[in-house]
Amino acid sequence: MVASSNQPAALRHGEVIETSTTGFLAESDRLHQLPQLGELVQARINDDWTAYAVVAFGETGAIDQGRRAVRRGSPESADQDVYSRHPELDHILRTVFRAAAVGYASDSGVRHSLPPLPVPLHYGVQPCVAGEVATFCASPDYFSALLAYRGEVNPEQLIAAHLRWVDASLDDGHAWLRAACRLLARLMRQDYDRLVLILESVDPDR
Repeated sequence: MVASSNQPAALRHGEVIETSTTGFLAESDRLHQLPQLGELVQARINDDWTAYAVVAFGETGAIDQGRRAVRRGSPESADQDVYSRHPELDHILRTVFRAAAVGYASDSGVRHSLPPLPVPLHYGVQPCVAGEVATFCASPDYFSALLAYRGEVNPEQLIAAHLRWVDASLDDGHAWLRAACRLLARLMRQDYDRLVLILESVDPDR
């Protein structure tokens, strides 16, 4: 089932500011508040399709990319106190995150492939509720796309972050995580070193 296009604004992560067939860049609604690395998010494409994407990178910097942020704090005024003393920072800085497209949904169900169209500019990006995460991730056919992802974060770290996030979201005694790791072992049987890096990173007993 397609996610509702009328979700409350309070549930929104941010707004799409760059978009393509393979994913999108979104600006967070609040400075320093963005979805976790590896989180599954969604954005409406139109009345028929909802895109799903995995958060692949986050960054906070100056809105004017020609000007770099400069030090504002001191030993006497640091961390959150800097923002209290300099409220203008909320207007000259921004937080953005990039998400890699991994599938879409329509009335006919979920597909683990690139959406037919990019998400429109200025559309909202929303979190996925537990039921949507369980439905989309029930068949992790999209792992191949994450393993092939090329961006600021290497694919091993990206898929490990996604596995940890889904495992925590489902809270099913690690049942999904164990099944996902078995699938990864089959997909990466010719790439043992990369597989070990991922499995060690997601091992709940470590």
